[in-house]
Amino acid sequence: MQKKNQFKEAKGVIPEDMGPLEILEMGIYNEVSARDFYLSMGKKMKDTSGKKKFELLADDEKRHREILEDWYRKESGGKDFTFNGEKVKRITIEVKDHTSAFEAIDLALEAERQAYLFYSEAAKRAKEEKAKEMFMKLAEEEDGHYQKLSAERNALAGGFYWFGLDQAAPLEE
Repeated sequence: MQKKNQFKEAKGVIPEDMGPLEILEMGIYNEVSARDFYLSMGKKMKDTSGKKKFELLADDEKRHREILEDWYRKESGGKDFTFNGEKVKRITIEVKDHTSAFEAIDLALEAERQAYLFYSEAAKRAKEEKAKEMFMKLAEEEDGHYQKLSAERNALAGGFYWFGLDQAAPLEE
């Protein structure tokens, strides 16, 4: 049974009785959890390209947290968000080979899918237009993370060359 003061990972559905500040709190804790996971994965990756990708995802999650904390201050009349590290869901996985790398990416894919659903639902429930826009932008960014992770998983599965958007594709070289 979950304690009332703990937050579960966002599952896309926001309880009807959850108010705006609670939604923002849940989002903040989920972003911290995601950032911690990506930093942990980045440290475990032997491949420098994979390491960098997880670090970039962690940076995005940190930025998302900052956006949510700014909105929390606005919604709470200037009150700063009080962070409680015990409320952060810890995701751990041991990476030894391609199989466990797949598992890590699968966990990340599911977390990004759930984050997309969470922010999409929050946008539907937001009363202010600016809040709707903020949540939709976060949903779009989480979908972008999903797409990047999906491509990374496909590259691992098939051994395809992974290239960034800032690099020429192999056929363009």
